[in-house]
Amino acid sequence: MKYVTFHPDGTLHLRLIKGTHEIPEDAVEVDSTLWQKLICETDGVWTLGADGGITKQPLPVIERTREDVERLRLAAFAEPVTGSDRYFSEASRMQVMGEAGWEEVRDSGIARFKEIQMLYPWPSDKT
Repeated sequence: MKYVTFHPDGTLHLRLIKGTHEIPEDAVEVDSTLWQKLICETDGVWTLGADGGITKQPLPVIERTREDVERLRLAAFAEPVTGSDRYFSEASRMQVMGEAGWEEVRDSGIARFKEIQMLYPWPSDKT
């Protein structure tokens, strides 16, 4: 038997399994289908309605500012393993040292740079 508890504002607090957890008096028993949804569906906020029904509300949309996007992009560009800056640094070193293949490394950096820009697009200006 599986149970859930809710915060005072009605949002999901805990998922509990009888025999593994202590089940509080205010816990609500859920069937296996709903339990699976409560575990797997993370694209919303699960809430307990006044009628006792459990529903999923959409996550709030948070608009990023240009400063937020700038900060995210700079961190992504500089990330040591997945960023684009490492390619540019390596290509510059290779070019200065006369090593072959620096153009391909530079092109990889350009491609990753563009991917990061697509991942963190500028917000639309509403002013």
